[in-house]
Amino acid sequence: GGWPQVWPLQGGYHDSFTINDNAIVEVAELLDAIAAGREQYAFVPPTVRERAQVAEKRAIAALLATQVVVAGRRSLWGQQHDALTLAPTSARNYEPAALCSSESASILVYLMTLPTPSQDIVEAIEGGIAALRALGIEGKAWRKVSELDGRLLVSQPGAPTVWARYYDITTLQPVFGDRDKSLHDNVADLSLERRNGYAWYGVGPVKALEAYAVWKQRRAQVTP
Repeated sequence: GGWPQVWPLQGGYHDSFTINDNAIVEVAELLDAIAAGREQYAFVPPTVRERAQVAEKRAIAALLATQVVVAGRRSLWGQQHDALTLAPTSARNYEPAALCSSESASILVYLMTLPTPSQDIVEAIEGGIAALRALGIEGKAWRKVSELDGRLLVSQPGAPTVWARYYDITTLQPVFGDRDKSLHDNVADLSLERRNGYAWYGVGPVKALEAYAVWKQRRAQVTP
C-alpha cells in the first residue's frame, strides 16, 4: 500500500515507504481522482478506475499501519518508514528516525477528506490531532537573528504556534540532526550551515488543526 521515493529502487532511504514531501498523500489523492473519474481523468476506463480505488484503500491501510503509537496512543508519522518493519527510519545524515510534524499534518488533512471514515481512521485522526496540540510551541519564533548567529528559536510573545520538524519518538522532545550524523536536542547546537539551511520549525501543522475543527463539526451534524 505504500511507495518508495523513486522507482526503480536505488537502495538506501530511497526505498523506504516515503511520507516525506507528501509523496504518499499526493499519490493517494491522485488515485482517488482517477477512481472517481474526476476532471481530466474522465477518460480512464472502468477497469483502471477499479484498480485505482483498490490501490488507494491499500495506501490508507498502510498509513494506519505506520502511525506511531506512543505510550499506547496513536500519535504522528515518521518522514519515511522501513518497507518491511514499518518503523520510522532515517534518510539524509541530518534527517533522523523521528516523528515528523509537517508531513503528519498533511496525512491528517487527507484522512479528514475521506467521506465515510472507519473507526480506525477516526481514531488515527483523533490521535494525530491530540499529538499536534500537545507538541505545539507557544511564544516562540524561528527566525534569523543576525548574520553571525543565523536562525534561532527565540522568544516572541504572541507569535503563532510553531512545531519542530522532528520529535524524538521516546521523549517527544524536538530533535535535530547535522551533516556529520550527530543528533542534538537544541537547534542552536547545529552547525550554522545546517541551522540556516533547513526548516527545523514551521507553522504547517496548523492546517490540520483548522481542518479538524471543520471535520468535527461536520461529523457532529451527521452522527446520531
